[in-house]
Amino acid sequence: MLQVNSTLFVQIANFLALIWILNRLMFKPFLKLVERRQEETEGARKKAEDTMSHAENVKGTYESGISEATAAAAALSDVQKKAGRSKGERILDEDRAESSGYLTGARRELQEGLHEVRKQMTGISTDLAGVMARKILGRDAG
Repeated sequence: MLQVNSTLFVQIANFLALIWILNRLMFKPFLKLVERRQEETEGARKKAEDTMSHAENVKGTYESGISEATAAAAALSDVQKKAGRSKGERILDEDRAESSGYLTGARRELQEGLHEVRKQMTGISTDLAGVMARKILGRDAG
């Protein structure tokens, strides 16, 4: 059975001394080390979160800049297309007017030429009819 004597008190004193020594030499430094590492881990985690937040902000700025540049490019493209179309239409209108003037002049020249040829043909046909009539009637034109 359990006897309470001086060895029990010596063992309790040894146990308490060992706890105090171990606490002083091992437990407290180990707990400080664990706490320091935990603080470093939290600091690194906080830094990583800040970096990610900054990266997200930069990404958002980049994407908004890209979308603004795309919209500006599309607007500029539309303006350039409209300017090109209006310039093309103006050139076509000028060419049409020039072609129309050229065609009108060519038609007038053709009409004048045709009128001249008809006059000549009328004179020739009259002479030809006279020559044919004389040949048919047997009269010499000479």
